Amino acid sequence: MSDEEFKSFVRKELSDIRRDMAQMQQMTADLIRIVGNTNGMLEEVQQDVNVMKQDIGVMKRDIDVMKQDIDVMKQDINVIKQDQKRMSDTQEERGRVLEMLSYRSLAHDADIRDLRRAE
Repeated sequence: MSDEEFKSFVRKELSDIRRDMAQMQQMTADLIRIVGNTNGMLEEVQQDVNVMKQDIGVMKRDIDVMKQDIDVMKQDINVIKQDQKRMSDTQEERGRVLEMLSYRSLAHDADIRDLRRAE
């Protein structure tokens, strides 16, 4: 191989190496850009996760309050049931008293009629 051929060969190889280096630099720049975008998206996802964690905490507290409210409502319902039972018992007792008074009234009316006839 002559000097000219060798120089030509070296120049071609250097040219190929430069082209490959330029491609690698472009690929490195692309990768850096992609990693930057990925990091940005990861930060957004992390922020979303943090917001969701806060929301879940709020929801848990709300659920605890609702559970307490349900317990209070159950107690109130039991009180209402007891009151309703008491009123039902009272109404039943009053019904018996009215029935008894009705029989007495009928008996008194009959006694009065008998007394009037006897006169």
